[in-house]
Amino acid sequence: MILYSLPPSANSGVIRTLLLAAGISFKEENAWGKTRTPEFIAKFPNNCCPALEHGDFTVAECSAILRYICRAFPDKAGKYYSDDIQKAAKIDMMLDMINTGVCALICKACYPALSFPPAAGDVAALDETKEHTDKAVEAAGKALKEYLDSKMEGIFLAKTKYLGSDTPTIADFRFAPMLSQIKVNFALSERMEEYLKAMDEIPGFSEGRKPYDEFNSKHWK
Repeated sequence: MILYSLPPSANSGVIRTLLLAAGISFKEENAWGKTRTPEFIAKFPNNCCPALEHGDFTVAECSAILRYICRAFPDKAGKYYSDDIQKAAKIDMMLDMINTGVCALICKACYPALSFPPAAGDVAALDETKEHTDKAVEAAGKALKEYLDSKMEGIFLAKTKYLGSDTPTIADFRFAPMLSQIKVNFALSERMEEYLKAMDEIPGFSEGRKPYDEFNSKHWK
């Protein structure tokens, strides 16, 4: 199994931490400078990392990879998902909320400080609006904090140790690494710091987050 990753990427850390926590053997390959090549795109049409190659099978996108790992290695990673259709649906719901809510705002609130390329159409991407980048970052950061306070902390961490559960799931592996980037815009709440410490109790998680923490920590609030 090969994990194609970018060391500073928290998204790459999502998969690394799960593989380490589950005790699944893998080789990690730095994909810097390779994601736009025809060879990479032939395997991974989104030309992004993380991406996973398992024998002759390839898959990209964090949530898809997380689910695949749990199903491909049920004895090692199956405990982080569920065979119960309703429990799995709740996990999938949180995954989608992280992707479309949390991560969408991280791109606007945190990427400029990290010098990550902005998305097409973003304020930071247009010469005509670059001067307003700081205001855009502030506004996106405020919206991101409100989302964490009201949804992630206010609902999913209100009564449980992990997101919606007292045992970790792939929703936690999708969310927790992103806190490293979020801290570029604002300091975490006491509850979020407590949650991150709980994730560090999982064997392999703290090791898996070292590459992106090392990069992001220079910019933490």
